[in-house]
Amino acid sequence: MTPDQPLTETGELEPLRLVSILVSGLPVELGTPDEPATYTVPAVFSRQVTAAERARIEDPDTARRLSQPGRPALALTVSDRRLLIQNTTLAQLRDGLAAALAAMLRAVDRDLEVLRAVESAQAEAADADERARVAAVAAAAAAVRFE
Repeated sequence: MTPDQPLTETGELEPLRLVSILVSGLPVELGTPDEPATYTVPAVFSRQVTAAERARIEDPDTARRLSQPGRPALALTVSDRRLLIQNTTLAQLRDGLAAALAAMLRAVDRDLEVLRAVESAQAEAADADERARVAAVAAAAAAVRFE
């Protein structure tokens, strides 16, 4: 997490969302007879993507789950604050892929939140164990008498 990441009132990172399509990144041939069958659509994220989010988003299994039979394989690449949705079209996004991408990002957020909670609990347990160890060593040292 970087200092410029937006946080919720509880101090958690704001959920990652897609907010718009970067129209200037679309192929100039769209709407012409030379329009490609599929192309890369750049979508803008609501904030910078964390390393853990990027790993989940770019995992080939993520794109595979979103791909539809009979269509070119979807590919997802994070580029700065953009998601490059490869081998798709605006029509596919409008007809359900955008909603599926939003659901995928919500699932990634939930999965990573659970993972953070587990890691936090493990760290707290390790800290408690370490405090107990230090206290036991201090007590053992205090019990030594040089009389």
